[in-house]
Amino acid sequence: MIGVREAVEQAIFVAVGAAALTRERAEAIVSDLVRRGQLGEDEGRLTVDRLMERARDASGGASGLVGKIEGGVQGVLREFGIAQRDDLAEVDQRISELEHRIRLLEESGSGTPGVE
Repeated sequence: MIGVREAVEQAIFVAVGAAALTRERAEAIVSDLVRRGQLGEDEGRLTVDRLMERARDASGGASGLVGKIEGGVQGVLREFGIAQRDDLAEVDQRISELEHRIRLLEESGSGTPGVE
């Protein structure tokens, strides 16, 4: 069975690798056009940037890709029963509220029976 860490790393590597491969391929094609003199270097860089922007737009934007990665990672973490930051923050808030209530009870004299 694959460990949690390995599953998370694999999901991230796949997503990042796909994005990097796309940029590398776009740069290779544009570089070839620059070498042939069909594009200037500045125009080539702008072309790669525009291609990458269009690719991001087609995939739901940069935040869409990040959202998909986060969703996949969160799914893996949920599957393995690992608490997420929001879950821990909620528990921490609840503990703080309970500690406050206990202090109020102790201060009002109706604290733990038999303790003075």
